Amino acid sequence: AYDRGIRFFETADAYREMPQRMATALKGIPRDTYKLMTKFRWRQADNPQATIDRLRKDLNTDYLDILLIHCVRTPDWAKQLEPLRDAFEQAKDKKIILAHGASCHGLAPLRTFPGDQWLDVALVRINHDGTRMDNLQDNGKKKGDVKEVVSHIRKLHDQGCGVLGMKLMGEGRFTKPEQRQASLKFVLRLGTVDAITIGYKNTAEIDEAIDRIGAILNA
Repeated sequence: AYDRGIRFFETADAYREMPQRMATALKGIPRDTYKLMTKFRWRQADNPQATIDRLRKDLNTDYLDILLIHCVRTPDWAKQLEPLRDAFEQAKDKKIILAHGASCHGLAPLRTFPGDQWLDVALVRINHDGTRMDNLQDNGKKKGDVKEVVSHIRKLHDQGCGVLGMKLMGEGRFTKPEQRQASLKFVLRLGTVDAITIGYKNTAEIDEAIDRIGAILNA
């Protein structure tokens, strides 16, 4: 991925062994040549500073470009997690993290994202047909409301919040090439998604995504 030009890598504390594997994969690559994001399990917020230090150790890095509160699901998440948000702000003041935000799972919390000035970055589910996207049930059985999600993304982008798109491949459900093409074209042409994160099982999938993205952006 790095050799093909990718400079943004992300993982999460909840992804078992993946932060350590990411550190191994990036070993020897100059740290100032790529951006690194990870996600904090908010249910383990008893000692945020100690957890942030462990996250940096797991990833073998002095600082994190982006740290997100992982998987917020309720409309009162900001108030509920205020102490954790404060801890992130303190870490940002110390330049241990450079930006903070949250990853969203559900329309109820997403509706509260626009206007929240604490969010430097928002990780939001987005694709062309709503597969594994946000709805009010958030059980994965009902498709998400693409139109409403797009409207919230636009508001976030307009307020200067960095918008990261996830689930572009429908959490692996877009097994047909035309589905993947349709999703990438839809998201990249919105003009409000600043970066995307896609999970890969092999290098062929990396090559396919890069080729499709390049063709869409250069069309």
